[in-house]
Amino acid sequence: MKRTRKFTAISLAFLLAFLSFGDLTKVRAESGNEIPNEIEIAVDSEQALAKGDESLDLAQLRNGNAALNNMLGPVQTYEGQAPGNTLTGNAGVHTCNAIAGCSGGKKIGNLWGGSSLTFNNVNVATAGVYVLKLFYISEDSRALKLTVNNGEPDLFTPPTTANWDTIGTFELEIELNAGNNAIKFDDNGGWSPDIDKIEIRPSSNPGPNPGNNGAIGNIGPVVNTQQFGSVTVNKHSNGVAISNGTYTVTYNTNTGLSAYDWNGSRIATGVYSTVKLGTSVLANTDYTHHNFSMSSIESVNDGHGTGIKVVIENTKNGLPTMKQIYQVYENLPYFVASQEVQSSSAIETNNMAPIVINAAGGVDLGSYGDNRVLITPFDNDMWSRYQARSMNTYLNNHRYISSEVTAIYDNSSRKGLVVGSITHDTWKTGISWGGSNNRLNQLNVFGGFTSVEQTHDTIAHGAISGTTLKSPQIFVGYYDDYRDGMEGYGRANAAVAPPLAFGPDIPQGVPFGWNSWGAYAHELSFDKVVDVSNYFKDYLQDNSFNNNGNVYINLDSYWDWLSPQELEDVADIIRDNGQKPGIYDGPFVYWGDNMQQTVEGTNGQYTFGDIVLRDYSGNILPKVDGAYALDPTHPGTKMRTQALYNRFLSLGFEYIKIDFLSHASFEGKHYDPNVKTGIQAYNQGLAFINQVLDGKMFISASIAPLLPSQYAHARRISCDIYGSLDSTEYQLNNLTYGWWQNGTIYHYTDPDYMTLEKGGSLNGAQSRVTAAAISGTVFLNSDNVSKPIAQQYMQTLLTNPRISELAAKGKAFRPIEGNTGTASTDQFILKDGNDYYLAVFNFTHSPVTKTVSLARAGISGASSYTVQDLWTNATTQHSGGQLSFQLDAAQSKLLKITP
Repeated sequence: MKRTRKFTAISLAFLLAFLSFGDLTKVRAESGNEIPNEIEIAVDSEQALAKGDESLDLAQLRNGNAALNNMLGPVQTYEGQAPGNTLTGNAGVHTCNAIAGCSGGKKIGNLWGGSSLTFNNVNVATAGVYVLKLFYISEDSRALKLTVNNGEPDLFTPPTTANWDTIGTFELEIELNAGNNAIKFDDNGGWSPDIDKIEIRPSSNPGPNPGNNGAIGNIGPVVNTQQFGSVTVNKHSNGVAISNGTYTVTYNTNTGLSAYDWNGSRIATGVYSTVKLGTSVLANTDYTHHNFSMSSIESVNDGHGTGIKVVIENTKNGLPTMKQIYQVYENLPYFVASQEVQSSSAIETNNMAPIVINAAGGVDLGSYGDNRVLITPFDNDMWSRYQARSMNTYLNNHRYISSEVTAIYDNSSRKGLVVGSITHDTWKTGISWGGSNNRLNQLNVFGGFTSVEQTHDTIAHGAISGTTLKSPQIFVGYYDDYRDGMEGYGRANAAVAPPLAFGPDIPQGVPFGWNSWGAYAHELSFDKVVDVSNYFKDYLQDNSFNNNGNVYINLDSYWDWLSPQELEDVADIIRDNGQKPGIYDGPFVYWGDNMQQTVEGTNGQYTFGDIVLRDYSGNILPKVDGAYALDPTHPGTKMRTQALYNRFLSLGFEYIKIDFLSHASFEGKHYDPNVKTGIQAYNQGLAFINQVLDGKMFISASIAPLLPSQYAHARRISCDIYGSLDSTEYQLNNLTYGWWQNGTIYHYTDPDYMTLEKGGSLNGAQSRVTAAAISGTVFLNSDNVSKPIAQQYMQTLLTNPRISELAAKGKAFRPIEGNTGTASTDQFILKDGNDYYLAVFNFTHSPVTKTVSLARAGISGASSYTVQDLWTNATTQHSGGQLSFQLDAAQSKLLKITP
């Protein structure tokens, strides 16, 4: 039933904020006038309005409301099936089911495997910022890459829709030229949503906000100096400066602002801290007093090293005390910043930000060749990619908050500032930013990050409470090479929480072997596993494909299609063939819908309705990846895990892949009343798994948050890899910007399995093996051994002793370039002793010539080099500063270079 309802300015602004970036400021900016006191809007449901239902889109609100249309600006609609559009690859025009309500009854579907849709004639009268509203259908979580006029692409993942007959909407801002523009959507080598249409309207975005000038003020003359090893503390009349000889942290006790210098150059300025209390955000600069005392300095000796802890207390009558804390270490290029908020009575927050900058040029690297900000995904789910975004952007940055860590760097000089959290017991940490003119004007490093797109949370970050609230600890380091900084960040995390130790009976080397998923998926059977085990015994494991004689045969999902007796028998057969059996579990997901179903392992005490995670109103959280999240703190979840894992141990399984771990990190109301945040729950759930397994199995985390990291020996560096050249490129994007995890927070980074038959050609399969060998590595094949082409590729590519020797090193290669946006670099390097290993890829289906600068790769100082091709074993002598060679379609090179 349609009703008419009057909205006040405030209630309408709230609705607009929910639906369309809007707030009062934007409404005024778009209309050029004050918002009217009241506007009449026809809606379909009073209840929907009360709930803020997303079905109330702006099209409904605009209908028949001239005042609102005037404020929001004109809307232009472009149909996906319009004849002037360009479709490539598999993309085509498809008929929608009538229930979906697609515009014109058509949509663009099959955007996968290198396909695209380009709207060629998007015409606007004036250049500027516009809001693009995408109408799409996607029951699965799928990514889209958006490119406007051949500019730098944006990669985003719209929320899932209820089913494949429901249209969703998703908005982001773009810059358009006056006249015709081309807007291209492509699948980025994966799968993308179906597209109905787009709408374009003017945006209210006023452009970059550079903030103030960032000056922290004069801190006056030195009045006292103390030395703590190599760390010097100078107290000034209006502040303090702490230096370890490499960097200096300067704090003005009049303004409450600080600045960070490295080697005499100011890198960051105008730094302050904030905390959210209730509905208000309180900054330390709001306080009257910023107190520092030499007598408060404490000595520190921890996993980072030896140093001091300096505390500045911010006080004001009526406010809790805010402490800003700096831990400065001898002979390290980084320091650790954090904050505490203290009150005589209990207080509560779900957002604490130790480092905030809102100042023109607040972060200035002093190097301006190709400035980038690294966007790190929260986890490796939904084919997430790292992104090296241009620093000079202010659009959609709320969609590009980096999880846990970022590098702010110039790829030309490689100079960079690395900032990230190193404690992961309570908070999900986010890093938001905005920049222009090759500098950052905004930076906010905060605990309390949630996002439907990135963390998959549908409710806000949980709040912690007490008389003392602690933020995450933040690593801050400036490096001549940002790659050194990322590795330093990894080591700093490991100093706080070392990687999971190996049990006495677990081989500590890279796991070689096989995984069932790519080969058989849901068609796994007893006979197929036996065939694989026998094939590996007869053809591979004694022919270079092993690590010190160890080979794993791992059963992935659907292992439970084997009967209990078959599972026991197959484990025995694997061991009889000189191999180690492995297994799979998703400990924190429920794939069913029957909430009355009894939870296995609980002796009938609990149903899945008891142990699924709920919000604070008691509603079950929506499915993610098709599964409900289980509460890791619930005794029923733990009983289920303990019963199943004890069964695995009793059958002699020695390897376990644990999957869909991100579900354990979701925000919600947990059974344990002491657990207030998703990360607290995650720590409890994973610690329990470690307790049950007791060091008796190699643990590989599959889909999982990047951090915390201390619960698995390996973590998959990317999402699923199906063997195609595109999926190899995708996996290598995650190596390009995530290589630093290897050997720091995880023993090994897992590049997922090698399904060689799906490589499309011998070259494509070879590139899949090359990618796996350079990625860390968990070196697992996943082919159907009954297929002749799979046998050919396996015996050709997995029995090369030089490749196996390199893979067994378990070392991830570094990227040579870090300016590839959402793509992978095509050149990687590893220095190992006196040798260098170089990997070069051709991600196209045509021959190309590749040239590598040895100096850029870090190889210099010798007049000539011995170059060995590890695939062919051909050896040549080389002199000069470049290597050039031709690669055939989908081919890769893997070279050993010795000065």
